[in-house]
Amino acid sequence: MDNRKVTFDDIVKFKFVGDPQLSPDGERVVFTVTTPSVEKNGYETRLWVSDLGGRQRQLTYSPKSDGGLVRDTTPRWAPNGKELLFLSNRGGQNQIYLLGEFGEARLLAELAEAPGEPVWSPDGRHVAFTMKDKKEEEKDANPDVRVIRRLRYKFNGIGFLDERRRHIYIIDTVTGELKQLTSGDWDDSSPAWSPDGRWIAFSSYRGEGEVLVIPDIWKVPVSGGDPVKLTEGKGPSVSPSWSPDGQYLLYLGHDQYDKGYPNTGLWIIPADGGQATNLTAQLDRGVGCSVGSDSRMDGGNSRPIWLPDGRSIYFTMTDGGACNLYRVDTRSGKVSRISEGLHSITSFDAHFGRKGARFAYTAGEVLNPGDIWLLEEGDRIATRLTSVNAELLREMTLTPAERIEFRSTDGLKIEGWVMKPADFEAGRKYPLVLQIHGGPHATYGYGFFHEFQLLTSAGYGVLYVNPRGSLGYGEEFTRGVVGDWGGMDYADLMAATDYAAKLPWVDADRLGVTGGSYGGYMTNWIVTQTRRFRAAVTLRSISNMYTKYGVSDIGWFGNKAGMGGRDLWDSEEFIMSRSPIRYAPQVKTPVLIIHSEEDYRCPMEQAEQWFVALKRLGVECEFVRFRGENHELSRSGKPKNRISRLQQILGWFDRFLR
Repeated sequence: MDNRKVTFDDIVKFKFVGDPQLSPDGERVVFTVTTPSVEKNGYETRLWVSDLGGRQRQLTYSPKSDGGLVRDTTPRWAPNGKELLFLSNRGGQNQIYLLGEFGEARLLAELAEAPGEPVWSPDGRHVAFTMKDKKEEEKDANPDVRVIRRLRYKFNGIGFLDERRRHIYIIDTVTGELKQLTSGDWDDSSPAWSPDGRWIAFSSYRGEGEVLVIPDIWKVPVSGGDPVKLTEGKGPSVSPSWSPDGQYLLYLGHDQYDKGYPNTGLWIIPADGGQATNLTAQLDRGVGCSVGSDSRMDGGNSRPIWLPDGRSIYFTMTDGGACNLYRVDTRSGKVSRISEGLHSITSFDAHFGRKGARFAYTAGEVLNPGDIWLLEEGDRIATRLTSVNAELLREMTLTPAERIEFRSTDGLKIEGWVMKPADFEAGRKYPLVLQIHGGPHATYGYGFFHEFQLLTSAGYGVLYVNPRGSLGYGEEFTRGVVGDWGGMDYADLMAATDYAAKLPWVDADRLGVTGGSYGGYMTNWIVTQTRRFRAAVTLRSISNMYTKYGVSDIGWFGNKAGMGGRDLWDSEEFIMSRSPIRYAPQVKTPVLIIHSEEDYRCPMEQAEQWFVALKRLGVECEFVRFRGENHELSRSGKPKNRISRLQQILGWFDRFLR
């Protein structure tokens, strides 16, 4: 029987694995499995465990008290391997639960607010976590009135923020005694225990201003006392972890203050304070995975991990369109690659035994949303532990991606990929859709995109590339878009289109363009600059860089960084010159606008302005609004809405490119 084509509904048939955690003996891996529910229009997450041979069983089953969908997340083994803590909303808001080898999970304590970032103490007696200050009830408060005092008052995916702060707590797992370690008018995150259990390191911005918010690394005594600041505010410093001997702290960050383009490096600093050193400065790559996908819900641990002797640190790094595991020697700075593959590793864990290091990681590929893999250091071939979507993937006709490389107008080398239609026949001509990623500091590469597969199944070719501004090609390449949105990034995308238009199977008269966020900005920009595209779909887009400054949750610092440090009041002309809405009278391409009403990253007013301008000017245009969705609609929106979004996109291209 022939395989079928990819359908709209497939986006809600995939299961998503993530957050693998190796047991202290290295013989088991616990991980999360997230399953969409069309019936309840949401997602359920459960914990599973696998032995090294791939034999698996589900660990958590308890229903939600209100009949809703349960989210069991953040599994963490106790140091002795006999208990597992995790977060769950089964009783309402998230709480910490403990699961032994047998029986049901038990609630650790009924906390007033939802805890986050739980981590075991070295002796397994306590758990540190973050939690908001308790909400004080206001007498005679009018629920229709919201008083805002802070510059940061809303955030995409969360909504309006209250003025309560998030601090670090520890709880005794035997007695349930709760102790607050930090307090004050600031937020604290990423708690990490010292090996002797006497200190907790964390990340926090504790300055007085609200405009330039640069978190530092701090430590606080578990016995109580004032936190000690270790870094100097030279750039964002996050995700601390202690060296095995407790002499150093490792953290992620850079030293270029509020700039958005520098490589994220691996830094170490003496635990008593002193000079920080960037161990990965020579790499000219950023630590972590920046490869995108619309079919991933990992949310797992990607913190670097120390070798027990302190001489090496393991981490992930994006190079081009792939993300792999690497190791850096803390003395020499020598870096070596641990894993091999055209894939994107999004989370990992490590175990160190007599035979060396063992890794469990989540990796996605162009033809697979993601599975859990096991790798022994020194081996080049990893073992797949899960195959959660194997049956579904076997049904489908999936299209591989062909890597391409070309020169932009100034000679800069650009990497990209093309996908042929699923029913490709030599000698025929096919329409092609240019896809543009967000960011702009993000990466296309070896990740699964259901949307791309849907387009190829419908008879379209797909082109996606990494123009300057993308991560994975060095800091200078990433900086290339700063202060030049709509400049050489546009030239790169047009060079990519020129390249694809010359392919013998591409119909250069039937080109479409789409993208989200920054990709939506570029889609809007492109249709103001050229008429070569017959249809455009702009998603969660930006049309007016000037107004976005004051309405986006990150506009007042993100826009300034993107515009090369230019602020509104001294650069009005430049900022408007890089705003698509200024050139709306030049648009002749039919445009579909898709936007979420609770998008605080690229707020709805951006779409509204663009729609009104285009309709006022007589451009063929439609506006699709999604109620109750935010900036993440394509990646984690309600299942039914994700299907509707795809139907709108394909319907628009079918209308104008057939």
